[in-house]
Amino acid sequence: MPPIAILLLACSSGVHAAWNIRLKGARDPEAAATTAVILPGLIAGAAALLAIAFGVLHLDAVGAALGLAAGLAELAYFMTLARAYAGAPISVVYPIVRGINPLLAVLFGTLLLGEHLAGLQPVGIACIIVGLLVIRPPWKALRGGIDRTSLGFALAAGCLSATGSTIERVGVQHLGAAGFLCVTWGVTGALYLLVARRNKIARVPTPSLALTGVLIIGGHFLVMAAFAVAPLSLVIPLRESAILLVSGWGLLRAQEATNSGEVLTRVGGAVAIVAGALLIALG
Repeated sequence: MPPIAILLLACSSGVHAAWNIRLKGARDPEAAATTAVILPGLIAGAAALLAIAFGVLHLDAVGAALGLAAGLAELAYFMTLARAYAGAPISVVYPIVRGINPLLAVLFGTLLLGEHLAGLQPVGIACIIVGLLVIRPPWKALRGGIDRTSLGFALAAGCLSATGSTIERVGVQHLGAAGFLCVTWGVTGALYLLVARRNKIARVPTPSLALTGVLIIGGHFLVMAAFAVAPLSLVIPLRESAILLVSGWGLLRAQEATNSGEVLTRVGGAVAIVAGALLIALG
């Protein structure tokens, strides 16, 4: 993997962890996600329209279709993630979402985009599966710690994240990172605004939510920039190093673990997931 891609993803991981922590810490995660996503999305959409008008961005039918599909996937992702956060601890939801994402990204990359696994990458996939089971065994998740509804939303968010990333990898190659980011986020922001009005979700812009929005779109741009120089099956697993940051915050700051054994179990599972992601990325 090119060194610039590793640098971009290292920065993206920290930014991604930061906005997830801020979103979970909000009094109403669904309303906070709505407010944080709409404004930067509308600004990005306006930038895309200006770029098209002045001939800087050449948007053809394929690019428009990819942008619409990616925007819809992002909208669904943020909505399901916010619902999962509203009902379960971040140190449970986040590893589930981010653990599913690299597994599906590798699957989509190899089957749909013609990418290939090599070296220790299959071992990395096994590490991620083990880590997920250690952090939150499915049979225990159904009994306690996360209800079935929140678990369903967390699983859906992971699937949608991988789907959106797959579309974005193709879109970035077609329009470039900045252009495709503006098109995708313009769609997401506009659709989120319609959903918020339809569902009468309160939107109260604050400096804190503005910062969350900047972190969300900034982290997304870093990933898209990495897509421009590296394949999906390597970019997404490496980005999941953010799991350690978020799980650590949930365990220590939010005091979600009930005993030292649970702390060690969750941290060990998170380490296994990150180690698997690194093995997949480095081969």
